[in-house]
Amino acid sequence: MNERLLAAIRKEILLFLRDPKSRAMLLMLPVLQVIIFGLAATLDVNNVELAIVNRDSGKWSREFIHRLDAARFVASATHLQSSAELAELIETRQVLLGLVFPADFSRDLAAGSPASVQVLIDGRRANAGQVTASYLGSIAADLGVELDTRQGGAQPPRVESRNWFNTNLNYRWFMVPNLSATMSMMIALLITALSISRERELGTFDQLLVSPSSPLEIILSKTIPAVLAGGVVGMLIVVVAVFGFGIPFRGNFWLFAAAMLPFVFSVVGVGLVISSLVKTQQQAILGLFFTLMPFMLISGFATPVENMPQWLQYVAQISPLKHFLLIVQGSFLKSIPPQDVWSNTWPLFIIAAVTFSSATFFVSRRLQ
Repeated sequence: MNERLLAAIRKEILLFLRDPKSRAMLLMLPVLQVIIFGLAATLDVNNVELAIVNRDSGKWSREFIHRLDAARFVASATHLQSSAELAELIETRQVLLGLVFPADFSRDLAAGSPASVQVLIDGRRANAGQVTASYLGSIAADLGVELDTRQGGAQPPRVESRNWFNTNLNYRWFMVPNLSATMSMMIALLITALSISRERELGTFDQLLVSPSSPLEIILSKTIPAVLAGGVVGMLIVVVAVFGFGIPFRGNFWLFAAAMLPFVFSVVGVGLVISSLVKTQQQAILGLFFTLMPFMLISGFATPVENMPQWLQYVAQISPLKHFLLIVQGSFLKSIPPQDVWSNTWPLFIIAAVTFSSATFFVSRRLQ
């Protein structure tokens, strides 16, 4: 059995390495996607185009605008004469949002009365608009505190926020580590989902019917190369995240590597189930996307699992990515303790056991 299994594993690895496209998919594609996602996929807002209609000729509206011009997130601020011009710029997507200062803005501030600024946001870019509006709120709050101090009044209480683990709320520190899990999952799923279906299309699957290999040996010969590929991709992205993007890795590397093994095994099991059920590579690709997107959506990669309905939070437990992302985020942004690693690792063993048993059952039926 050992000789047959080693020969089958060697055959799978050689088939993969001899294909230039497969080699590029394993090494170049993950690194390229990490660079693109790391630089492009961010919720931080920069280079914002603003438009300002200032109907006030007083000091404090000019001070507010001066602080806007000096803000790091503002690319340019266009000064307009009317609200109609502002509406046109927002409608044509030339600016993200506009500010309208009323004529009594400075007078109300000087008198200690409530003063307001109208902010018009392009709702087609809702997330960027809301983030920018929060930036404007911070500028307004700072101006209000300074004004109250200058006028000799008691300084109002000020909330001082301190962010743990990700001090500057750098979204890249959240996105890039998560890619070590998602890209590893995508590669492992792709390789295994195409393995048996490719054998069927090439006609080599019929040779397994007359070979002495057992269903378990066939499953293992497809599993081990995919596990190696998924692990290599995951570790490669970790290296890019730490040395390329400067993201700190504060956890135990060996605990992280040990947890990645059952994660990749559980993902490979899902891919083998897909591959054993379909007949062509095209069907395998469709099954891959049918599985991959729900796994990502319910994993907490883009939105918190806690925000989902209760029944969907239960469904999310079957996603290997959901459990491993908690380990990834804890390993990068804080030193996650071993007991927390284990609490998110043992579900991966259960998922792997169920999927491998199912794949072995389906392959056994095909070989009979």
